Amino acid sequence: MSAWSRRGFLAAGLGLAACTRLDRPALGDLYGSAQYRSDQPPLIVIPGAFGSSLRDRRDGHELWPVSNRHLLFSNYSRLELDIDPERLEPLPGTVEAYEIFKTGLGKDFYGQMLRTLQDAGGYSRCRSCDLPRPGRRNFYVYMYDFRLDNVLAVRGLHELIESIRAGYGDPQLKVDVLAHSNGGLLARYYARYGTEDVLDGREFAPTFEGAAAIRRLLLVGTPNLGTMQPVLSHTRGEEIGLNKIPPEVMATCPSPPQMMPHPSIAWLADMDGRALDHDLYDLSTWADLGWSIFDPSVAERTVANHGGGVQGNRYLAMLKDYMAKQFRRGRRFAESLTVPAGERDVRPYVFGGDCEPTLARLVVEEVRGRRMARERVSDIAHPHDDVDYAAAMFEPGDSVVTRSSLLGRVNRNVAAPRNNVEAMRIAHSVFLCEHHQSLTGNPSFQDNLLYALLSADPA
Repeated sequence: MSAWSRRGFLAAGLGLAACTRLDRPALGDLYGSAQYRSDQPPLIVIPGAFGSSLRDRRDGHELWPVSNRHLLFSNYSRLELDIDPERLEPLPGTVEAYEIFKTGLGKDFYGQMLRTLQDAGGYSRCRSCDLPRPGRRNFYVYMYDFRLDNVLAVRGLHELIESIRAGYGDPQLKVDVLAHSNGGLLARYYARYGTEDVLDGREFAPTFEGAAAIRRLLLVGTPNLGTMQPVLSHTRGEEIGLNKIPPEVMATCPSPPQMMPHPSIAWLADMDGRALDHDLYDLSTWADLGWSIFDPSVAERTVANHGGGVQGNRYLAMLKDYMAKQFRRGRRFAESLTVPAGERDVRPYVFGGDCEPTLARLVVEEVRGRRMARERVSDIAHPHDDVDYAAAMFEPGDSVVTRSSLLGRVNRNVAAPRNNVEAMRIAHSVFLCEHHQSLTGNPSFQDNLLYALLSADPA
């Protein structure tokens, strides 16, 4: 999930200016002796949403991230997907994911982690078409179009694993998977259901097809019970630098609803701080609140940008039907990962932050007849003196994913017995004081990462 807000970029800049030196463990000394063991299984790195660079395969023109200037000023309207009005599915396009997004605006996202894998971990990067290098540890990066349905991305992950197995000449080969944010949701779905699409209403019956291909699964900042970030993307647009990807563009992307808070999670509160019983995945909720494409200004812009008049209104009506379908799939995706799966499910290693106040629910405030979504306490125009809005809205996390979601827990009390939704069983967890997009560059994370990957018997 992305944390591309102007707050995130500005805070990152201030942090760099204030910091004089960051002590780092001597990872080469700690793990150098392990570099000469070549029996390590191949590793697949899966970035989160917005973590893959996108381009048009016809002419190589990049759509994301393009440049630092684009990150600051563009609204990325070209990320909008064309929709088949009959099937209510994205039309096949010419956009492809071709590289991992390493750095932008002077901020590291995945570059430092990849260097650590190579320099201290002894890994060599391979492409899916490469033959593995004998006597070396090999890692692969799975890039995917983060706008599209997660099940489609899962199928691409399966193809990569099968190509790696073919390269190694071992159809039963197991891989290690290191996944950040939404990448972890892809890996968990694959472990449970393989390439099967269970979001169409059929019974959730895990096959564990993917689990048989995974030795160790390492999740970094993964929203196992969802995150509010895609909700914000639909209410006010996805903040990028000094601009936003408009809500009507985000509405064309099937993946954000598959990262929203689990249906069992309270995502809205009233002005008294009490949870509201509004179904996040029912589009009538959004229509009732007047948010996303039901916001009159967003609806007007959508109509104007798609021919205006009858043509534009026809597109808007189709987009509402399309969103309803994608929200239904979003609900099913969240539920698919919380069905009790037993001992055959992969038990992941979980890494995440728990030092940042992280939005867990919006406050609804009515102002001049409109119900406004408040994501900051300072935005509330007429607060009630006796309500602690910070406590009602925020939980400990990494600024995007709450600690509770990271752990797959509805209840923040980790000593409380698990309920049926809290089905994920964790092998080991590590907590950091770090922002979501900086988790992979954190020195303590990288230390624990190499230990989990290279230890013969990690804790």
